[in-house]
Amino acid sequence: MGATEARAVEVVVLARVFADPRGRAYVAEILPPSVVDLFDAATLDPQWAAATDLTARALILARVLQSTPDLDARYQADVDAGRIGFGAGEDTEADAAIRAVRRALEPQADMEPPSDGLLGGDESAGDAWVPGATPPPAPPPPPAPPPPHPVPVPAPPSEARRVPPPPAPAPLPPAPDLAPPAVGGDDGLAEAAVSTWLNAELDQPDVALSAAAARTLAVFFGAQSTTAAAAEPATVTFAAGQATLDVSVQLVSDDFTVPPVPQLLRVTREGTSVNRALFEITPLHPGRSTLSVLVTVNGNFLQRLEVTFDVGSTSSPEVTNFGRPVGAASVLEERRAALQFMPAVGGYQLIAQQVSPDPIAIRITPDELGARIAGVRDVLLATVKKKQIALEMTISPADGAQFLQDLAFAGFRLFQSIFAGPEASEDLRKVGVWLRERLAGDLTTLQVVSSGFPVPWPLMYLTDRFDPATLSWDNFIGMRHVVEQIPMAEIRALPPATSIDSTPDMAVRVLYNDSIDDSMPSKPVAAQRQYWEGRGVDLAEGTAVDDLVKTALAPSATDKVLYLYCHAEAADDSDASKLIFTGSQSVTLGQLQVFAPLEDALPSHPLVFINACESGTLTPDFYDGFVPYFLAKGARGVIGTECKTPGLFASEWGKAFFDELFAGKPLGEVVLALRRRFLTDFNNPLGLLYGVHCDTDTVVTPALTAASPVVPSAPAPV
Repeated sequence: MGATEARAVEVVVLARVFADPRGRAYVAEILPPSVVDLFDAATLDPQWAAATDLTARALILARVLQSTPDLDARYQADVDAGRIGFGAGEDTEADAAIRAVRRALEPQADMEPPSDGLLGGDESAGDAWVPGATPPPAPPPPPAPPPPHPVPVPAPPSEARRVPPPPAPAPLPPAPDLAPPAVGGDDGLAEAAVSTWLNAELDQPDVALSAAAARTLAVFFGAQSTTAAAAEPATVTFAAGQATLDVSVQLVSDDFTVPPVPQLLRVTREGTSVNRALFEITPLHPGRSTLSVLVTVNGNFLQRLEVTFDVGSTSSPEVTNFGRPVGAASVLEERRAALQFMPAVGGYQLIAQQVSPDPIAIRITPDELGARIAGVRDVLLATVKKKQIALEMTISPADGAQFLQDLAFAGFRLFQSIFAGPEASEDLRKVGVWLRERLAGDLTTLQVVSSGFPVPWPLMYLTDRFDPATLSWDNFIGMRHVVEQIPMAEIRALPPATSIDSTPDMAVRVLYNDSIDDSMPSKPVAAQRQYWEGRGVDLAEGTAVDDLVKTALAPSATDKVLYLYCHAEAADDSDASKLIFTGSQSVTLGQLQVFAPLEDALPSHPLVFINACESGTLTPDFYDGFVPYFLAKGARGVIGTECKTPGLFASEWGKAFFDELFAGKPLGEVVLALRRRFLTDFNNPLGLLYGVHCDTDTVVTPALTAASPVVPSAPAPV
């Protein structure tokens, strides 16, 4: 056998082995490390996922070996030492592939580009000639059983030894550099949002799943697969100078056995992953069975496919595509503490990937959870209704101590009821311990992605045992860490980037309820007007419902910030919850849905700040109301208070927040820093009332010129 033919046989047989659904683990089990390294290099090749036949994949293997001399030398040493043997077999597909690969590797006169008398030809004549781009072979007859796989036994010396192949007339294209370039490089790659598809495809897609029968699920990005069990739109955003992005894929399910370890996909700017994540899944029972495909970057949630199969049937699965208004995945910071919650039979389902590869059941009813949340809210309301707290920035030591004791108890009971209740499983208790330990250390970001689980995470109090003698504001999650609360919503539109572009101008729309000043001696609305009129932004103001419905929420709106300083009321029916402007003009959420419908998306993706009394009531009614509405309209995020808020505090907090945000600081860090600052300067912890339903990495860029420092002042004499 000649050297070229020997190489053709080798790469064809190896291509067949690499396609085995058992994947890399199988290759590592039967073959030496050089072949495992070849598997890794080949499956990360940009063309591997698109290669649909044996010939194409074999040519990729040949190219990888030729372009990496060190790997080729180690591989050849293993062949020469008899660690790899290539058995004979009868397979027309493999024979055809071997012939095609041999032709591609050997010098062929008819494969040379046409000559015009100049060495190398005319480069402007058309597309560059690519070695191996020959027409595919005719469709083979039904395949015979595959040839024996290579096994780690000595091969016949005459087959194992060969001389180096003669140089080909044109070298095969080198394997791509798989190391992503540094972000912000000068290679001309601009920031870009790439629309693509996330595909989850079963082997033998036309064959029904069967209980206890293992199958392989491939997850990959690229063109919409017509044979996939689930193919849903996705958006991958690249930073300037970034050529590829690594994302993690993990499966979780109560109805399937799935691998516990996530796999990485490397996504290119063409929207295609250069490899496929292959998972062996086994249905545990016939009938409805749900599988979750989780996609993250550094623990930061990007996308979740819920795929429900009817095991035993060939009917199409039900698919729900969850996402969030997340921006450039390439610039998202790592999330070392991340939790996902969704409603489930008998309570809720928790996914905590850093703790368990399996979903965890939370046996608490919505009513029980609502009662614990109400306990926190009752403490807040009882405190802010006190005259001295409502009218002063500084809280007295006695009021502060009582507030701390009452709120810490309610916050601890809330944590205890979720993670350490009587029906909590061992896995759920482990998550509680992990959360306490993870958040006991240095500053981190807690990311909570949830649906119907409206827990005020900043107000949760963490301690091993509740001791009234050793209470500290530092034990509240929101006083120590950045908290990012993201609704688990279906993806409907292209998500905005995490940066708010302040050029050519920073368009801000502020809507007031002037009536607030009629009952508040501190005149917070007047203070807000004075602040915004001197802030140096492109300012638009209003006081009426029409200013919101017909202007701010119109598809022609260009606002980058929508700030509402008004009253609000929550209702048991979220449709009846309302925003209230000057003269008691009000608009319900139901009216907004009708007269400013979701279809009229906001292309400027404003950050919405609802600085209003009862803008959040700690019930599902508000959580499933205004926040999802604004996000579905295209807002990049929503900030709202968790209960009634003193007008003076809300005014001073709002001014300080925007000064820090406009200075170019990340939104999450701004909120945390202000909570600590107001506690230190005024013994006032009411910054904990603000919930952030937004990507906390959001920044204003370029930063705006600093305004006059915000100095919270005392109210005017009554």
